Amino acid sequence: MDIVAFVLAIALTLAITLLMVVVLINVIAHQTPTQTLGENATQVIIAIIGGLIGVLGSYIGARVQQKTNERN
Repeated sequence: MDIVAFVLAIALTLAITLLMVVVLINVIAHQTPTQTLGENATQVIIAIIGGLIGVLGSYIGARVQQKTNERN
């Protein structure tokens, strides 16, 4: 098992889970059924999740290419 990919996947899962918890707490605190995240917070969240997905994808791609090169 690849430890780095596992850690990156856990970080991505944790980031998404924490995001959902924050939105849920925000909705409960304001007693409204709509999201009340600001535009800046949304951009930061998208950047973090996009960055984690990008790093995880590039790492997995590099590992697959490395294993392919070793077989040839």
